[in-house]
Amino acid sequence: MSDHPSIALIGECMIELRELHHGGLSRGYGGDVLNTSVYLSRLMGADATIRFTTLLGEDPFSLEMLTTWESEGINCDTVGRLTGRNAGLYFVRTDKIGERTFHYWRGQSAAREIMGSDWADLRAHAMGSDWIYLSGITLAILDDPGRERLLSELAVARKRGTHIAFDGNFRPTLWTAPADAAPWHSQVWDLSALALAGVEDEATVFGDATPEASLDRLRDHGITEIVIKRGPQSVLLHADAANQYIEVIPVGNVIDTTAAGDSFNAGYMAARLKNRAPAEAAHIGAMLAAEVIQHPGAVIPPSYMPTLL
Repeated sequence: MSDHPSIALIGECMIELRELHHGGLSRGYGGDVLNTSVYLSRLMGADATIRFTTLLGEDPFSLEMLTTWESEGINCDTVGRLTGRNAGLYFVRTDKIGERTFHYWRGQSAAREIMGSDWADLRAHAMGSDWIYLSGITLAILDDPGRERLLSELAVARKRGTHIAFDGNFRPTLWTAPADAAPWHSQVWDLSALALAGVEDEATVFGDATPEASLDRLRDHGITEIVIKRGPQSVLLHADAANQYIEVIPVGNVIDTTAAGDSFNAGYMAARLKNRAPAEAAHIGAMLAAEVIQHPGAVIPPSYMPTLL
């Protein structure tokens, strides 16, 4: 690993409206890749350059986002501002066991235009990073030409030595059917050095019957480091040409499972970037996720961040 790695995380951030128990609303910001960016920045501190790559609108909420990211230590030199567009919005409810339901208003989200020709220089800067991280939602918000352009640029970056990490996060409302997502996900898996996969996402998109089937399929893509996240069950890890199951800490006080996988990914990547072994990295990712799900919202206050590295 580089002494000071750079990681570009490509995705979308939206306004988050959360229903409170008394019927009111709280406002925040979130998005799967953005959540990972924040937690990764907190864990890496000055030891890495963490840049979030996206487009924002010119609305006041977009400006608030930008200010917040900078305060979190995220490098915003690959964040563009698009005239005539706004930040997307989502509404989230959580049930008694912390499971959440989302409703989205993202049709005018500026991030959907990130692969446009006007932003080629911005993307080139991001693609020059040591690592690039993206998710299935990054793919889902783009149109087909945008996905093709993204894949082409990722392929060029990989040839230059950039490592690609992918979480095949699947949102049914963003695709006509899982089968439409499968070929796009497959092409990103072909380019990936690190797989951070959710067992339910892989089963839905590819029809895998077991976590082990997902792992075998991802190995067929030539990926040598694979993490299969299984919620409260043990993590299935493939690294150093061997498989192992990493136990997850039970959590009795689950408040909100939003960003559980996103925070796990940040913990895992931060540990690996700091040269920790894959099994230890999985433990660290699980410990961060365990803390995150005991608080409401995607991003917990910095004061609740556990000391992990």
